[in-house]
Amino acid sequence: MSTGDLCMERGIQADKAYAFIREQLLSGNFKPGERLAEQALCESAGVNRGDVRQAFSRFLVEGLVVRGERGGIFVRRYTEQDLMETFEVRQILETAAVRLAVERATEQDLQELEETARHMLMMAENGYILGVGEGDLRFHNLLVKAAHNNKLYNLYIRANIPLSSVNFIKKEKEKDIGHKGLIQDSLDHVKMAESLRQKNVNSVLELISKNNFNG
Repeated sequence: MSTGDLCMERGIQADKAYAFIREQLLSGNFKPGERLAEQALCESAGVNRGDVRQAFSRFLVEGLVVRGERGGIFVRRYTEQDLMETFEVRQILETAAVRLAVERATEQDLQELEETARHMLMMAENGYILGVGEGDLRFHNLLVKAAHNNKLYNLYIRANIPLSSVNFIKKEKEKDIGHKGLIQDSLDHVKMAESLRQKNVNSVLELISKNNFNG
């Protein structure tokens, strides 16, 4: 294998480690404050320690993890202020995405949004908060993806919040507004998908604002 091929292979493995661990972080498989074990991640992702450490460096820049005072990498604990600022950024990016998506969304995009919203509603009706949180993240990622602008989408996914934090918000929200409130929140996502299909920009943006700042 040439030097160029070797470098390319290392780059592929590093990207593989990054994508795998990032998915684990955002899916809520690690709790806030939990230490990330290098060896276990190497075995799970099928990569070496160097690849995992490169991924850690990228996560430190993105703010998904922090370095411990005595070493080690830990899942970041989000404060209420962190979450509010992230929701504000997400709303700005989602607003831009919606204005593009009303013209660029494909039939497949629209169907995936509608199916995800219906799944969220089913989870809410059954009181499955984890399912609602997963659906919420997927729905908004799909919404931004429907703009078909890679730079916008890449900015957006960097502003994602680990599902463990999203689920905390959902649990607190259920305490405040009750089970019926979570169902209404899911119905709003159904309406969002319908409004996008109808190219009703104002309706989608109103619902996005309501969703982001209600948690």
